[in-house]
Amino acid sequence: MMRWALTILMALMVMTAHTAIQSGDVQLSMTPIETIESDYLKGNISPDERALHVIQAVKSPHELPTRYRLQAGVATQRATRCVSMALRDIVFDFELLSTSTQTAFLSSLARFETDYTFDSPSGLFKLHYDLSPDTNGVPALDADSSGVPDFVEKCAAYCDSSHARHIELGYIPPPSDGVLGGDGKIDVYFQNMAPYGYAIPEGNGPQPWNDSYGYFVLNSDFLGFDPNDDPEGSQWGAAKVTIAHEFHHLVQYAYDSGEERWSMELDAVFIEEMIFDQTNDCYNYLDEFYSFPQKSLMENSSHYYSCFPWELYLAQKFDTSLILAAWEGARYGPMFFDALGDSLLGRYGWTQDSAFAEFAVWNFCTNIRDDGLHHEEAAGYPEVNIGLSHSVYPVPLQNSPGYPSGYATTYVQFFPGANVGTLVLSFNGSDSRQWAAWVILSTAENIHQFVPLVLNPGNYQGSFEVPHFEDYYRVALFGANLTEYSDGVAYTYQAQVQPPYELASQLLTSPVVYAAGSREYQYQIENLAPLNDIVDVMVWDASGWITADTIDHALGPSEDTVYTFDVQPPFGTQLGDTATLFFAIESWGDSTEADTQAVLVTAVLQHGDLDFSGAIDISDLVYFVDYAFAGGPPPIPVLDAGDFLCDGGIDISDLVELVDYMFQGGNPPPCNPY
Repeated sequence: MMRWALTILMALMVMTAHTAIQSGDVQLSMTPIETIESDYLKGNISPDERALHVIQAVKSPHELPTRYRLQAGVATQRATRCVSMALRDIVFDFELLSTSTQTAFLSSLARFETDYTFDSPSGLFKLHYDLSPDTNGVPALDADSSGVPDFVEKCAAYCDSSHARHIELGYIPPPSDGVLGGDGKIDVYFQNMAPYGYAIPEGNGPQPWNDSYGYFVLNSDFLGFDPNDDPEGSQWGAAKVTIAHEFHHLVQYAYDSGEERWSMELDAVFIEEMIFDQTNDCYNYLDEFYSFPQKSLMENSSHYYSCFPWELYLAQKFDTSLILAAWEGARYGPMFFDALGDSLLGRYGWTQDSAFAEFAVWNFCTNIRDDGLHHEEAAGYPEVNIGLSHSVYPVPLQNSPGYPSGYATTYVQFFPGANVGTLVLSFNGSDSRQWAAWVILSTAENIHQFVPLVLNPGNYQGSFEVPHFEDYYRVALFGANLTEYSDGVAYTYQAQVQPPYELASQLLTSPVVYAAGSREYQYQIENLAPLNDIVDVMVWDASGWITADTIDHALGPSEDTVYTFDVQPPFGTQLGDTATLFFAIESWGDSTEADTQAVLVTAVLQHGDLDFSGAIDISDLVYFVDYAFAGGPPPIPVLDAGDFLCDGGIDISDLVELVDYMFQGGNPPPCNPY
């Protein structure tokens, strides 16, 4: 077939009123188009029936068979929004249709004549409109008496604003349609219909790549849609975002009109937010994205309207020009998604996999979990659905809540409750997919720390420990399936809380040592936990009174032991000199569990050690006799060294007591400290 026939309707955009989507485990019922497509793929309807039902869904949904209509009162059923790609697929299978169906299919979307036209102030757009309600009439109010309805004038201004912002961002304009619509301007039509609007590529553009020219159609009054935050009111907010969205489709067609539908639609919603940031009409889609994080970015259903935070993340994390670079790359070579990956890698050294994994982190930090560091408007976004919560441990091995598809994720959270100790998490992603996993440590609802889980590249297994689990408000775990376009599969996880490691220590020896001697210091260590542990026992100082050492020792539950370490002041130490000695222990099971004893030790005199040798022995007796009866040198380092009785003098009674101590088992000097 001619290329225009294959590309016509490629990205027809039907954006109907948004229906609020329930969160939690409630699944949304299918739209009419999705039901039609499902029946076609199952062989329940023929290609002709499929095409005619799709036409009805676009033009006259009230004429659809009951099976395909929106059911009144079904709160979880979405209004039809995703007909564009269904139409494209029909065009790709055009030869399967009968001649009458082909005619009906093409004629239903032809340009139509209107009574009036209006050129936008920039001269770039021609707006085609009627006034009669029977012929797609727009609101006729003309408050400024310009001869043109205010509604049309406002829409023309929004068209110019959208065009100007696109040029400012660096996009190329849509190719000209020649004289279709009366001249070479970009044609905009108003139609009385349920959708917000749609854009149609009509035929080949002038470039050597797959570009197309076309036009777009807008709702004739933008009344009855869901509210938005636009300062001018919801009617004008709906008009703004639709014009930005549909014009962007024409811009997309200038680069590659054959791109995948999910990438084109989330990109068009992204541009709405870029151009008319205050409107926030796209917030009406967010519940679906945040309620069903297990759904893929690449899912070709109306889910893609809700996925625009992906490109907002890329623009905020990196640069708005990154998205433009992907479109430029898609003109000649890879599809948009692959071109985006090339741009990420070439510009920033990131892969799309690493970017998506971080994107899942950002999506956790919304609403009351917003920490002000991630999505710019995160406070207004819904909370992402956390599939399972645990506060009772151990958590046995189990499947993830929901099976994340390619480029999707699911979250699990763990609360400490009354548990005290170390939380041990285990993750195992299905070997048939590639995975990333992160742990999010929250000390409050909106205070977080983020840790990527290191996974074995062969089997995507990994574990993570959170000491002092009781100090956290919440710990969350998520696994992201990074295999593009893959079906959903589970990851498995388990969790347990190990009781806390706990150690204690004390120094059993008084803080003195004889200046010329040495002393054994006793250091008691105790394992207070109900767990086996290995303990590092360490001693050191900065003055050379003790030899630095580290000893490993295994302790059973509630077991203790005593170590002895020799303390010896170095040669030249004077009476009254001090040194700070350190005795410490550290648990192998939990390196944060440690205890240190720092003691200031003083060098003191040993009465009876007359020769300052560090010990009381026979040499001191000889020294005493020589001093007392032969005029020998006095006791050292001070005379009081010879005062064995500690009575303030040195005489024959001290000698008697020294002899009694050495040979008869007498008492040591009473004023010696040990």
